[in-house]
Amino acid sequence: MNRAPVLTLWAAVVAEVLGFEHDEALTLGRAVAGLNAYSKGISLGLFQPTRKEAQEPRRKMRKEKTVTVDLGVRDVRE
Repeated sequence: MNRAPVLTLWAAVVAEVLGFEHDEALTLGRAVAGLNAYSKGISLGLFQPTRKEAQEPRRKMRKEKTVTVDLGVRDVRE
């Protein structure tokens, strides 16, 4: 059973309660579901986490400052 749609909806509702607009809340909900799937894939050994050396150039390319939103389950970085 795929729980991602339920998790997305739940996180979106939580984000709306925290004051985010509907579209922003849906985006944050999708991020929570994606992060959950990513961590589950790593724990099952389906793929390896990104190496720190590969993450650094991506961080430098970002123009905006990173903002972290706590939705109760996990932190989501915008």
